[in-house]
Amino acid sequence: MKRVVITGMGAVSAFGTGTERLWQALLAGKNGITRISHLPLQGDIVAIGAAIPNLEKEIQAIPKLAAMSCQDPSVKSFFLAVHEAVTQAKLDFTELNLAKVATMIADRPFSPTSLMAQFLPSIKQSLTNENIASLSPLQYWQALQNDNDLKQSYRCDERDSINHFVSRYYQLTGPTLSIGTACASGNNGIGEAFEKIRHGRLDCALAGGAYDFDMNSMVGFTRIGALSTHNCPDTACRPFDAKRSGFVMGSGCGVLIMESLEHAQARGADILCEVTGYASYSDGYRATDPDPSGMGAQRTLRGALATAQLAPEQIGYINAHGTSTTMNDKTETNAIKAVFGEHAYQLPISSTKSMIGHGIMAAGALEAVACINALRDQTIHGTRNYQHRDPELDLDYVAEGARQLTLNHVLSNNFGFGGQNASVIYSRFVAQ
Repeated sequence: MKRVVITGMGAVSAFGTGTERLWQALLAGKNGITRISHLPLQGDIVAIGAAIPNLEKEIQAIPKLAAMSCQDPSVKSFFLAVHEAVTQAKLDFTELNLAKVATMIADRPFSPTSLMAQFLPSIKQSLTNENIASLSPLQYWQALQNDNDLKQSYRCDERDSINHFVSRYYQLTGPTLSIGTACASGNNGIGEAFEKIRHGRLDCALAGGAYDFDMNSMVGFTRIGALSTHNCPDTACRPFDAKRSGFVMGSGCGVLIMESLEHAQARGADILCEVTGYASYSDGYRATDPDPSGMGAQRTLRGALATAQLAPEQIGYINAHGTSTTMNDKTETNAIKAVFGEHAYQLPISSTKSMIGHGIMAAGALEAVACINALRDQTIHGTRNYQHRDPELDLDYVAEGARQLTLNHVLSNNFGFGGQNASVIYSRFVAQ
């Protein structure tokens, strides 16, 4: 098996562009969650989230990016993370075997539901009263078909995914794979790239995740009771806290340049860390709730340790899935205790989502940035708003903020809807 290393990384988050900007904000315990002003949210939807700021200035600073056509404005913002990662890794694609270079950034395909803010006014005009249930299916679709703005938005000629956009930008012709496993997508994207590289099928991969929340996200997650009911942006997201009530939406993109060790060394690349472990198992339970027994999560944690050939005691830090929902935080805590035993009580745990919200498909990739920087600086960030201890959650959730540690191996968890579980282990690179 080949060793797999990271040679570059990039990030776009609620704090703006750049992995260092994100990292310093996390260490300082800054809050990226604000009131949502770009979506017409009303009623019982708590309108807070960690949205990407306007990045048009940064996009215009890259002439080729600014000139390229793309109907989805999020994609160009996401690409800034790709550009940062490729630049840091000093990748020259003209010198690589492109058949063995993959783009594996988890994202979601375009859906008409993302246009809800545009087509809702058209539907409202067709109502005979204030109850949308009064519309027949025929009236509903007629309203949409008669909306000229919607017809224009529905053109799909240039509505490409971030993977396709990256391939167009760099003229990449190798494998392209977008993994959609809900909240586990980022870790699955990184993990599957790891597997393909270590087995020799790829030399290099641009892997990670991207997500931009929209009306569909806010309405859907509200209806299933997943979002926080607290309406204060400063305190709503509180992973592992006794007063947690749900997660807060986040947007962003995280990208890693992953290579086989021999490929990275052959081109003289600087190595940031090594990916040593990965596993992914499902619950086989409900679509929107984790299995209370946490068996899928436990199998995933044990599988990642086995792949890395590490004992539980060798893990120095866990970047938790830590969503701030009642069930996830409890299930994750129980799984950690089951797998790590007594070591669980000496194991620092923190949640990146406490500051940048839940980026769904981007979550694992942005949290990878935190893990890699933690190895670099031998420091971890804390869990914002962890103030009230839940008697059922009795581990070390790092309430006080940044903490210096001696770290050789760190673990990142993603546990998603549909019972998707994925864990990745990042290790300090040691030449052998």
